[in-house]
Amino acid sequence: MNWKAVLADLRAHLPPGGGGVVRGSLRWLEAEMRASGANPLSVRNIIYRDVGTPADKAALRAVLAGLAREIGRPLPDTPLPETPPPVPDELDLLGRSKKRAYRQFLAGVRAGRAPRLIVCGRAGAGKTVLLSHVARALAAQGVPVRQLFLSGEAAGTLQAPAPSGSSFAALAQAQLDGARQVLPATGALLLRVTGDLTLHGGPPRLPGGTPVNPATWAAQTLLERAPAGVAVLLAVEGDAPPDAPCEVIELRPPTAAEAREYLMARLNIPRAEADRLVQETGRHLDRLTLLASLSGGDVQAADLLGDPDSRLLTERTAALNAAALNAATPGSPAWPDALLCALLGGAPASLPPHARALLRGTPQGGWRPAPVLSAAWPAVSRAAQTGALRLLARLDDPALGAYRLAALAALQDWTALAAHVAAHPDDSRHLPALWPALRAAPPGPDREALARAVVTHHAGRGEYNEPRARDALFTLMESSRDAVRAWARVKLAESSLEGGNMDAARTQLEHPDVTGMTAQAAGLDPWVVAAQADALLVQAALARWQGDLDAATRAASDPRAAHGGPRALLWRGLIAKDAGRWPEALGALQAVPDASPLLSARARYQQGDLHLRLGQPGEALGALLDASARLEAAGGSTEEVARVLARTATAQRRLGRPADALDSLNAALARIPADERRHADGVPRARLLSEGVPILLALGRHDAALAQAAQALGLLTRSEVRPAETRYRERRTRYRVALAYLSRGLDRPYLPPLPGPPPGVDGPDLAQARVILDGLLERAQPRGDREQMLRFDMLLSRALSEPDPQRAMVFTDRALDMAGHAYEEAQARAMRADVLLRGGPQEAALPDLNRAHALLRRVQVGLGDAGGPAAPDPGLHAQLLALEARATIREGAPALRWLRDALRAGAGGDLRAFGAGVWREAALALEAFHPDPAGVLRDLGVPFDPQVLRPSDALRLHGPCE
Repeated sequence: MNWKAVLADLRAHLPPGGGGVVRGSLRWLEAEMRASGANPLSVRNIIYRDVGTPADKAALRAVLAGLAREIGRPLPDTPLPETPPPVPDELDLLGRSKKRAYRQFLAGVRAGRAPRLIVCGRAGAGKTVLLSHVARALAAQGVPVRQLFLSGEAAGTLQAPAPSGSSFAALAQAQLDGARQVLPATGALLLRVTGDLTLHGGPPRLPGGTPVNPATWAAQTLLERAPAGVAVLLAVEGDAPPDAPCEVIELRPPTAAEAREYLMARLNIPRAEADRLVQETGRHLDRLTLLASLSGGDVQAADLLGDPDSRLLTERTAALNAAALNAATPGSPAWPDALLCALLGGAPASLPPHARALLRGTPQGGWRPAPVLSAAWPAVSRAAQTGALRLLARLDDPALGAYRLAALAALQDWTALAAHVAAHPDDSRHLPALWPALRAAPPGPDREALARAVVTHHAGRGEYNEPRARDALFTLMESSRDAVRAWARVKLAESSLEGGNMDAARTQLEHPDVTGMTAQAAGLDPWVVAAQADALLVQAALARWQGDLDAATRAASDPRAAHGGPRALLWRGLIAKDAGRWPEALGALQAVPDASPLLSARARYQQGDLHLRLGQPGEALGALLDASARLEAAGGSTEEVARVLARTATAQRRLGRPADALDSLNAALARIPADERRHADGVPRARLLSEGVPILLALGRHDAALAQAAQALGLLTRSEVRPAETRYRERRTRYRVALAYLSRGLDRPYLPPLPGPPPGVDGPDLAQARVILDGLLERAQPRGDREQMLRFDMLLSRALSEPDPQRAMVFTDRALDMAGHAYEEAQARAMRADVLLRGGPQEAALPDLNRAHALLRRVQVGLGDAGGPAAPDPGLHAQLLALEARATIREGAPALRWLRDALRAGAGGDLRAFGAGVWREAALALEAFHPDPAGVLRDLGVPFDPQVLRPSDALRLHGPCE
């Protein structure tokens, strides 16, 4: 029938439509086909190409006939041929031989006979497709079906008994016994045999021992020996056996035209796309039908396992599922491209189309299984999964370590797993996810080694209360070995130390399991060696917390602590940093090897903190950015990464980049979102909120800073863990509330230069800042290095908030007495100069300024990361320049020219962020203290109209670099 002509005639006689889908349009026809249960995607192919299944053509003709009756138009008299018994589309479109075999075999079964039929042909001719559809048709008729696929070594598939001897006759008898076991008593046997079939490692043999090809063996051993009444369909690769005992039908691959029409009909794709797929599949019928079936999800596990490419993918991904690496699970990570490349022996993107259709994703974003692929995993044999798991366990790509460990756990090869973790300690980060399987391992050294690795991983991240860590730790406490229990007790002490429970930490160290360790045992047992090293580091941490840095140094320097490796170096660096032994601290921190990613990241963080303390924010920022990148790569905890980001923000603020600092702080806060649980640990988020207060003040956002400080204090008030840390963070946050009032009272952003109030100039904000600071300074000072630094900062801020110069000098001198290194003394000297200058230019301030400049030059020397100079704090440099300009402002234009040259010299470096503030303070000093500011402006060539601008504004707007 000419479909296009018929449709055009009907459309010409239809009345005009009233909106919506127009009757007779392609969309209307597709909707009608869908309503009738036919394939709507076939409409265009039938109308324009006359390509489609008989069933779809009949359904479309019925739709058109109904439309013709409505408008009184006849359809062509040519009737459609009578629809034959239903034949699957794959067979109907792809060759007569397949249709003949299908109909002939099923007709024999329906007639009550037990037909025997052999089909042969090369790979891709359609044997698997034929057997699959015959099996479905028989099952639909209630006929019992047994399917056998014999390929490669198939003795296991036949469950053939072991040969009774090594003779050929014995081998043949074992093969025959196996064949008898798989023959059904009734129903149908569908059998497929490939040319590479072997049994017991040798070729198939007939009774007596004669070797024969697989097709002949299957025909004589299975087909001929099947019980009477059992229908047998045998599909063999290549030629049929000579002297076949039944009819043989040769199957041929579809022609290019047949394959193209089939894909166009099933997939509703244009001709060019169908030609491309035909070329890629090589007219391989099994692949063509699998590809077409995947579009509708009409695929069985046997279909995937019957094709070599899809079988390989199914078996290898089933192994990933067995190893609990199922990328189909919501929220689970996708499989990396490199993983599937290693498992499949090639890139997933280069798989044939029918196999590639089983995956979803891209090489860049990773891969996930299509639903039909994951649905086929239960059908994969245990032997195939085990082989794929062993392949996965042999992967040597470090980036795929997690998958290798998961495979070893799935294989329950605990010894190999423990050996791998011992050789690659950083891979222990992949063990916590496997802990439920590891927990079920038999008690013994392997399970103890793996439990230790799980505990060590979580301890290294500070996650002592993580359920898997606690379970692994108490698993070790159940050990019958004293050394193992001793090590576990030391880790419990570490846990108590982390939670701020110092008494509990000491109690664990005093337990007989720990105190009973002897030097003799340490020389023999690595558990004792590790326990003694860790115990010494816990002792060092306890002493450091108490402020006894000498005892902490002795514990960390004990030769036995050196067995702690990089951890010992890190602790030595921390203690030396607290003790003010800067070169020693930097040397120990730099010695932490890159081979320990987490520890090296922490060492870089401590280096950054050290540079900040010593007034080198540029060096600090580089170290902190490096620490953040290392932590991310090493899988650091969210709290730790957030802490480093917050410290990075502080370094950026100190460099005069508050907008960048706020971005870093917000990134940190995003890592630790608010937790509304009443008893949640609020310290981590409170710490970040508190660190953000000076940043908001540097941006001039005083109200936002006060609100953020209030949030932090609220979190700290309800926190019930880490009491010592909570108290310290509460004091530090209250100090920052005082900074907010101080900054607002001075009417300046919290960025250098920040001068104190002139004598007698006060306000409620400055008064509130003093009330808070006095309350904090009156408290007894706890011991510890960080408490010393906090008190030093409080004293300087108290001096800055005091409008009485004499009283301000008292606080400044107290801070100067506390100064422990060049940077702290330079800060105190700068504050002394500020106090002296508040009443106007004074010669007395110059010695302190000169001393501060000299100290700032000392800050620059010696502790750069490369051992060379490190740029000093540009904020303090800007403060000193502003103070010197105020001290010499009565000199007029020469003083401002000197300042302009100094600012220009620093404009290419970090000083440029503070230049506008320095020039602002100089302009205000000119206006306040020089007898003729207008004359100075004329000398400098600055345009000035007293009827429009103040002198300070004229100079400030002109800028230092004009």
